[in-house]
Amino acid sequence: MADRAFIFGAGGHAHVIASMIDDDATFLVPGVAGPGEMSEAEFFGRINDVGQARIYIGIGDNKIRRDIFARLTQCGVRVANVIGPNAYVARNARLGQGVVLCPGSVVGARAVIGDNTIVNTLSSVDHDCVLGDHSQVTAGVTFGGFVKVGANCFFGLKSVVLPNKSIGNNVSVMAGSLVAADLPDDVVVGGNPARVMRRIEPQF
Repeated sequence: MADRAFIFGAGGHAHVIASMIDDDATFLVPGVAGPGEMSEAEFFGRINDVGQARIYIGIGDNKIRRDIFARLTQCGVRVANVIGPNAYVARNARLGQGVVLCPGSVVGARAVIGDNTIVNTLSSVDHDCVLGDHSQVTAGVTFGGFVKVGANCFFGLKSVVLPNKSIGNNVSVMAGSLVAADLPDDVVVGGNPARVMRRIEPQF
């Protein structure tokens, strides 16, 4: 069973991960399993048999991904990283577990990517940045150097964060936004420059 792979989810992000790994993968779904799938209930029921396989979380929703990550951690299962073709990771960058780096993404010198965080296609995390756990960076996002991002954050398509900015926990940045100032916890921001659109429920 050690040479087998399992991917939580069966949607777009799960299939992106499947395209970046060498193993044939079984997709894990919350309901009734179809061809090439297994129910999450069966997987966790067989955790002693399957827990040594390579396990990936192919779900975009931060909360669902975080909950699955926590359950796997409680079972003593380490979530695998996946680094896509043409992704660049500086040799002194640090990656947590369950990290997904999609094709063409860049992680610069001394950057830190937290557990269970996605850096999507053609996104750039510059030197000395820190991205918190359970966050998602969608395609074409750019971070300047020394940006600090909390946990459970979301960055929409082609958003930009200028250097030396600090972003709190549970922040959602709308597509195309320019973050030019520090941001507090629990907000949705958008625009150029980005401003707070509304507050959202804390997640921690």
